[in-house]
Amino acid sequence: MTKNESELTSQKLKISGSFAKRLKELREEKGVLQSDVAKMLGIATPSYSNWEQGRTLPAITYLPLLAEYFGVTTDNLLGINKQDAVDRVRQRMQKLPKSSQAVVESLIEEMLKRK
Repeated sequence: MTKNESELTSQKLKISGSFAKRLKELREEKGVLQSDVAKMLGIATPSYSNWEQGRTLPAITYLPLLAEYFGVTTDNLLGINKQDAVDRVRQRMQKLPKSSQAVVESLIEEMLKRK
């Protein structure tokens, strides 16, 4: 397995685990059974169960349906927190040499001016 394949597998496992946990939390908060959600989606209950257990991920077409059903955004459904993203960017910037940090900051400034 190449380094890129290994990184993708690692990312998929992280996404799968956090998505599975969030999906189960939302279902329990709503007070419904796995079979209820599966029926609403038109899929078999074991398929839905696999999502909650992190064994598989749903096709992307199911994400808006799930988000609407649970009354959340797709970002929320996926466990995406904007502050976490900001923190990751900040950490990556700090790893760059000062000269590179200045270049990135200038690029951002220029892009914002053109907005």
